[in-house]
Amino acid sequence: MIFLVLIFLFASSAQSQTYYGIDDCVSYAYENNPEITEISLNSVKYESAKKQAEDASNPKFSFLTYAAPMYKITGDAYSYERDYGTWGPYIHGKIEFKMPIYTWGKIEAYTAAARHGIKVAKSEKKQKENEIAYEVKKYYYSLLLARTLKKTVEEVKKILEDAVTKASQLYESGSGEIKKSDLEKLKFYLGTAEKYLNEADKGVIMARLALMRSMGMKEDENFDIKDVKLARDPYELKDADYYVSLAFRKRPEWFMISDGIKAKSFLLEAEKADRYPVFFLAGEAVYDKAWTAKDQKNPWLNDNYNNLYGGAAVGAKFDFSPKTLKAKIAEKKAEVDQLKAKERFAREGITLQVKNSYYTAKEAAANVISMKKALDAAEKWVMSAGLTYGLGTGDVKEALEGLAARAQAQKDYYQSIYDYNMAIADLAKNCGLDRLADEK
Repeated sequence: MIFLVLIFLFASSAQSQTYYGIDDCVSYAYENNPEITEISLNSVKYESAKKQAEDASNPKFSFLTYAAPMYKITGDAYSYERDYGTWGPYIHGKIEFKMPIYTWGKIEAYTAAARHGIKVAKSEKKQKENEIAYEVKKYYYSLLLARTLKKTVEEVKKILEDAVTKASQLYESGSGEIKKSDLEKLKFYLGTAEKYLNEADKGVIMARLALMRSMGMKEDENFDIKDVKLARDPYELKDADYYVSLAFRKRPEWFMISDGIKAKSFLLEAEKADRYPVFFLAGEAVYDKAWTAKDQKNPWLNDNYNNLYGGAAVGAKFDFSPKTLKAKIAEKKAEVDQLKAKERFAREGITLQVKNSYYTAKEAAANVISMKKALDAAEKWVMSAGLTYGLGTGDVKEALEGLAARAQAQKDYYQSIYDYNMAIADLAKNCGLDRLADEK
């Protein structure tokens, strides 16, 4: 019995709701979003190139060996006999090594290029993380907005349902306090409210699914967000120049260009090093043994069946192809120049992009204040119109117009909060941060 109770408790806890805050959603996306996972693999390519470049300065060894049957040979250089009736084993072994001594900085250039390539890959990942963080915030705030507006529609629908019930009773009583046209107006607005509620239900469902998709999460009925109502991001804006400076200190796209220029510059230097010979140290050791062939001790005789020798030497290798080399150098230089031109263009583009995000956020902040004033006025309108209609000194039209105005004001107010939050998220992305609160 106790065992069954434990199983039940475990199953209940496994199915419990899991709530995520906005930072939790972003962190989950960093670990599970497939786009981030894919782009993070780019660093493996540069890590491999770096290791290969570093290993180029180490000695390289090769070993070859084989065994074969060998017939018997006797005699010497002047007289010999072959005996094909007698056979024995023959083995051969050879070890070679080579190591560059001086490459005119070519190995160091390739290593440095790969090192900056790794930095480019890390910046690419950070750029993608910032984009995904913005996308997650968009759907998180969209879900909150949809749920908040749904509550507004539900409230309006409840008010209209009560009004229709009350108006129907008054109309049926024949007291003359409500006209047929007034009753039909209320029913019309109730039907419209039901339509908007259906749209709100769909909006909540789709925003939730889009949020899970952007996080890299499979559809999970136990997933939900912590926040229950859309609220304004508490971050307060500074001046525009501050964010421009911040972008050039934090934005990964800017580092991608600068590290890209350095990587291409080192590759250019590596190509230039091909103008000169590569000096190297090399050596080999050879062993041959055939038990059926007489070992010739005379060093002047070429004995391929019984040998043991080796040695080392210093050499130089020079691949001379001036036209091809000149073309490769020109190609690498053009790549460097292209990135430098892109750097100049990016400086202006980043500045403009950040300022546009800043002034959009500033406008959105002002709109939140304006829409709050409009909402307060609409609330007073509803109270005034509703009270007047209740006292019998007004009409249904004024009461409904006030109710519609309040619903519209609530929609506009929460939309302005959403716009401000997304403007702050966009400014953070354009400054190279997950969120502006992390600025340093």
